[in-house]
Amino acid sequence: MGTEGLLVIVSSNALKEKYANEAFDYNFPDGIEDLIEKNTIIAITNSNGDNLVVEFTKGNNIDMASFDRVIEQNLILTDNDELLILSHAEFTMICTKKGDYKLYGFPITFVKSIAKGRHLIQIAINDVSDEFEKYNAYFKVTINLTQNIDDSIDNFICELSD
Repeated sequence: MGTEGLLVIVSSNALKEKYANEAFDYNFPDGIEDLIEKNTIIAITNSNGDNLVVEFTKGNNIDMASFDRVIEQNLILTDNDELLILSHAEFTMICTKKGDYKLYGFPITFVKSIAKGRHLIQIAINDVSDEFEKYNAYFKVTINLTQNIDDSIDNFICELSD
């Protein structure tokens, strides 16, 4: 997956709510600050290589020792919501189309059948740049969504290679 330097995990309903009547602010990260504060978006920058292998799992236990790094954030989903996993280009195109990915017109990665509430999102990262020929990517990223959680984690913009 080419990310253009930014991988976004976001609530589809939050995008529709925010951009239905509001113009998209291209100023990063200020333009998405309120979505970050509301825990409806997770933004992951990648300055050490654009290509990623991205996998999604639901409800698994991440073996922290088998990854170079694991970042934990949370995402709030509402009724009839969908989790979107987007590159920077996909994200900006959707936001400029009133935040509705169905108006975008291209297939994107999304996950249905997720209960509403606050979910822990684990972003497990392995640097595979030494094996670029095998993966055609610099990082292998596993995004794991767990069950509802009670505790809030303050989301922040994170870098894959930190």
